[in-house]
Amino acid sequence: MSEAPKQTKKPVDDGNFDKEVISKWPDLELAQTRFMINHPEVNANVKEAKLTKLQEAIKENDMAPFYELVCAEFKIAADATQLSAMKAANAKRIAEITAEVEDAEKNLGESEVRQGLLRKFEYYCQIGDKENAQKAYTATYEKTVGMGYRIDLVFAMIRVGLFFLDHHLINKYITKAKDLMEQGGDWERKNRLRSYEALYRMSVRDFAGAADLFLEAVPTFGSYELMTYENLILYTVITTTFALDRPDLRTKVIRCNEVQEQLTGGGLNGTLIPVREYLESYYECHYDRFFIQLAALESERFKFDRYLSPHFNYYSRGMRQRAYEQFLTPYKTVRIDMMAKDFGVSRAFIDRELHRLIATGQLQCRIDAVNGVIEVNHRDSKNHLYKAVIKDGDILLNRIQKLARVINA
Repeated sequence: MSEAPKQTKKPVDDGNFDKEVISKWPDLELAQTRFMINHPEVNANVKEAKLTKLQEAIKENDMAPFYELVCAEFKIAADATQLSAMKAANAKRIAEITAEVEDAEKNLGESEVRQGLLRKFEYYCQIGDKENAQKAYTATYEKTVGMGYRIDLVFAMIRVGLFFLDHHLINKYITKAKDLMEQGGDWERKNRLRSYEALYRMSVRDFAGAADLFLEAVPTFGSYELMTYENLILYTVITTTFALDRPDLRTKVIRCNEVQEQLTGGGLNGTLIPVREYLESYYECHYDRFFIQLAALESERFKFDRYLSPHFNYYSRGMRQRAYEQFLTPYKTVRIDMMAKDFGVSRAFIDRELHRLIATGQLQCRIDAVNGVIEVNHRDSKNHLYKAVIKDGDILLNRIQKLARVINA
């Protein structure tokens, strides 16, 4: 008697097998190029070269919606012939994909329908059509069953938000990605989410939140669709020097093998050498070198980075304040001219900076202009905590009394 053939169980497609389902569109390098063309301090010849590069990419990928956007933004006349040809190519490709989806709905299965919808979504991302990309995302997401595939879709929408720096869109889909991760995201995608969220937090000036996430992303980084590994190291150093105190900076950055390996190597074409010197001069208290490196990074990197550019003044002020605090902490009194010499600046500059920080309560010291010294008021942490508890207790008692009056009324 012959045995019945064994039935093999068909594996369930949960979306965790294929890590490259979503393409790398939209291309964030094009967004950086667009930013540089708009920047008022970029040399005219450099702008012209970047505009040519951007137009070539637009033409190559038939990016008609994005072409109309940048022409209006740069106040340049659109090439009517090129725009018409790109729109025709867009319409043709969308019609082809729509026909494939309709055929799949009639003759094939749900998986083929989802793949067709995914191609349409990717195409809208490729041509820079944000509105239609959001509509296509919704249709694709509804047809997607696997958790991994759904998370990849959400990542793509975060990239759309980053491409246009639409913070509402980015925040919405980061929240969505976190919810999906709690339902069953895999390890690799959780690591990728850290990079996405870190970049977003840095772009909205949450340097402390970004620093923690960048540090977690460094050992297992894989989100090359967002940034290069060198840029990850740059952002990690920039945010951690701003957010961490000295013990944490030593433990998490100075002694981090992955960070130090990149900084020691200097990066491609030496791009990380200034970053290494910036970190070392700050940590080793070489304040004159630190000011030079901070100014160099500000003028050469921060201003021309689309994520950091809106915040470079805020960052520079914050880092100068941290350097002053670090310098003043060991002293009870220090001469103003000695401090100015250590920082490599004029006495008038230090005097002006300290007046601003003391007036706003950011530095706990006072200036004795007659004797030319700074008197440091070291905060008693226990006394400060005691006063904070008393203050918070008074606020709580007042609220309880108000609540009691409402209840008894």
